[in-house]
Amino acid sequence: MVTHAEAKIHRVGPRHTIYLAKDLVEDSTFPFRADEDLTVRIEGDALIIDKDGRSGRRPTKLDEAHSHRDKILTKTLDVLNFSPLTSKAERINQMLSEIHEAEMLESRVRHMPKNEHAIFLWEEETFLDMVLSEFFDPGATGKASKGLFSVKPSAFESVNNLVQKDVSGLDKPEAIKKIRGWMAEVHASNDTNLPTRIAVEDYSWFLQNGLAKGLMELEQNIGRRVKENMTILCGYNVSKLTDPKHMETLIDFHGYAILDRPFRAYRRGGPLKSL
Repeated sequence: MVTHAEAKIHRVGPRHTIYLAKDLVEDSTFPFRADEDLTVRIEGDALIIDKDGRSGRRPTKLDEAHSHRDKILTKTLDVLNFSPLTSKAERINQMLSEIHEAEMLESRVRHMPKNEHAIFLWEEETFLDMVLSEFFDPGATGKASKGLFSVKPSAFESVNNLVQKDVSGLDKPEAIKKIRGWMAEVHASNDTNLPTRIAVEDYSWFLQNGLAKGLMELEQNIGRRVKENMTILCGYNVSKLTDPKHMETLIDFHGYAILDRPFRAYRRGGPLKSL
């Protein structure tokens, strides 16, 4: 039984990862599963990791059954003195995956060119947080003005934050007008030569609240390329885009697209479709 091992923090591009020894992770008493949502907190000089994940996804009965089965199997193998064997290909694939993610965040998000009107189709909130952190990174944005439209108040420093509740009580035309005015206000405050950066966490809220037409007009008016010295990142929770026609139309209003599964960036050409 392995319950104690040395660990090391590695920097991979803009991210940091914690290396855990193979014997520790593969021990039958190890409490976590791969890809499980976890919370990390600091208590004094200790780093605490627990299962209070941020995504809000609760394990299903099937997940629990698989977890219980896996624990029994691994414990049995451990008792019988079996040792797990991992291939070089597995380790290389993991390393390549981390390098790919770091390069994507660095080149496609952190240093996204000016005038881009990008759509970000996401499912995991943890991944959304990571992308927004890179998009607003001070090393790339400098003292340029930044704005974020979010569901809850943001913790980002020096970011003009419009919160969903500020528009939820308005009439449909006024809600869209509020967004337009806020974007113009943020951009007008930019007294640098660097592009203003605007991000929206989740526009799908507009679709679910009868504001589809106004949202479509707002996105279309911006154009595939932003005319002003700005970079705009429009987030959509893809699990809430239930109408394929809405999804196709919204994507077509953008010249740049980012997916979180798989983590890739796309650029497309061709004429803009009319409403």
